[in-house]
Amino acid sequence: MESEQETQAPAAAEGEQPSNDSESSAETAQGYNDLKVVELKKKLKELDLPVSGKKSELIERLVASNQKVDDEEDEDEKEGTLQLEDIEGLSRSELRKVRKKYHNLAEELRVKRDELNLKSQTHASIRNDLNLKAKEYMDSVHLYRDRRNGLNVEVGQIRDERYDISDAVKVLKEKFLRLKRVRFSGRNLPPIARLRKQIQELEIKQMTTPLTRDKERALVEEISSLQSKIKEHDELIETDTEVLEARDEFREVEGKRRDLSKKMQKSRQEAQVCHNQMKDSLRLNRSTRRKADSAQRKFVKAKEKADDVHNEYIEYLRAMQGIDRMTASHSRSGSIADQKASTASAEDLFAKFLAGERLSTEQLMIIQKAGML
Repeated sequence: MESEQETQAPAAAEGEQPSNDSESSAETAQGYNDLKVVELKKKLKELDLPVSGKKSELIERLVASNQKVDDEEDEDEKEGTLQLEDIEGLSRSELRKVRKKYHNLAEELRVKRDELNLKSQTHASIRNDLNLKAKEYMDSVHLYRDRRNGLNVEVGQIRDERYDISDAVKVLKEKFLRLKRVRFSGRNLPPIARLRKQIQELEIKQMTTPLTRDKERALVEEISSLQSKIKEHDELIETDTEVLEARDEFREVEGKRRDLSKKMQKSRQEAQVCHNQMKDSLRLNRSTRRKADSAQRKFVKAKEKADDVHNEYIEYLRAMQGIDRMTASHSRSGSIADQKASTASAEDLFAKFLAGERLSTEQLMIIQKAGML
């Protein structure tokens, strides 16, 4: 039996760092290398790619297609650079414009972050399903391996038993032939094994060689003559009880030996089937593990991008908070200035009032609000 190499299928940790592109491509190529040409062509057909060429060319075509998809995903997932402006010295209207811009950018980042988080969750779900499937394949590997090993042990036991019986068969056969030679030495009959072999050769010749009618008739007569000699053998044996018992004893043990040989052959074939099934399950386990590792790398990649986008989103929120604080400060400064201007105006009007100048009703109300009347 061929020896097997087993690998476990543990779940990939979420914190695992993704491999670089060259390692990913190498693993993908190795995964495709485990597939049959028919399976490779099926994948190419699904991608609307050419299916002609050697196996190595098919694999290169699939790897190139995967790399192209990865590049497109990278292009789609490029995060925007932080675009914070210098807001010192800006008026309130300008600050409001900048804040609106930051708000729009922050919303875009929030949506993108949520999409990336959803994508990472999808990759994690795919990874978990693949790891579960890989574990099932590995369980099958262990099952078929144990069954194969048990059958191999059974084959060994049957072989040992057959060896023991073969010794007995040899002894009983010699006993039977010796008795037959002693009892029927004057009959001058050839051994039955030789007669049967001659009959078999003649029958093959009759079926495979073109013969004339006379030659075929002579051949049939020769076969009949040999069969008559075998019958004569049997009749002679039937007349001698001791020889008959020796023959029957020999045939009984020989039958057991044949049965053991058939049983051993059957167990050996079943063991080979289990071994092949174990190899198939192991191949599927490795292929599924590679897919799970690929999903893990995609999960980590999407999660890292989501974290980067989230950090940018937070920076824009902080920038908006800074603008809000600056706007509030401007509002407070404006109120104090207005109050000072109002007080100065009331004092001027009150001085005019004392000087006897005529004031309007609004001007008198300003003086009154200032508490000067």
